[in-house]
Amino acid sequence: MSLISDAPTEVQDRKISSGSGFDGGNVGDDGDHGRGDGGDDGDRIDPVPVVSSSISSNVLGMLIFIASELVLFLGLIIVFSLARAGHSEWPPMGQPRLPLLISSINTFILMISGLTMYQAWRYIRDGYIYAFQRQVFITTVLGIVFLMFQGFEWFNLIRFGLKVTANLYGATFYVLIGMHALHVLIAVQVLIFVWRKALRGAYTKTDHSGLIMGGLFWEFVVLIWPILFIVVYLA
Repeated sequence: MSLISDAPTEVQDRKISSGSGFDGGNVGDDGDHGRGDGGDDGDRIDPVPVVSSSISSNVLGMLIFIASELVLFLGLIIVFSLARAGHSEWPPMGQPRLPLLISSINTFILMISGLTMYQAWRYIRDGYIYAFQRQVFITTVLGIVFLMFQGFEWFNLIRFGLKVTANLYGATFYVLIGMHALHVLIAVQVLIFVWRKALRGAYTKTDHSGLIMGGLFWEFVVLIWPILFIVVYLA
């Protein structure tokens, strides 16, 4: 009888002292059940990392606007190219040739302004406020000089007979180049606005989305110009 009554007690003692967890793991010193080899890891859910976008909604809106303007210029270039392809002689007889020298100088001025705009962004990103303000001012002045050179060019072309209403050559030239000049004029006004805000300390190393928006628009009018120069003046 004593052997039968002692058997369950011995089995219970073995279960308590075995140190096994409910899932086959070991019981730690602090009393928590560990996870053994037979445990199920499927119940654990790893946290999903949240990736925040570094592009603000305003900058994204400017990129979308630039994309739409790029489509506009592409359409105008196609129209100009079709008009030119329909004529055996371009420019037509009796129409003045486009001035390559002054236009080449103007192209160089606009390219330099794109570099100064990029330098302005680098300076504000590194925290050099005064250098940033100076580069924005230089970019604005170069843009104004570009418009002045183009105005002088147009004045001479009109004086020699190249008018919008003269023929298809004059119409396509002034529409395409005039559309770019209009964009440069708007971009210069944007740069003046950015420069005046910069003088009031509105932009910092970490907060300068206004500069990025203005800079993107300026770089657009800068980079689209070599394409127009090749298509209209050189081709």
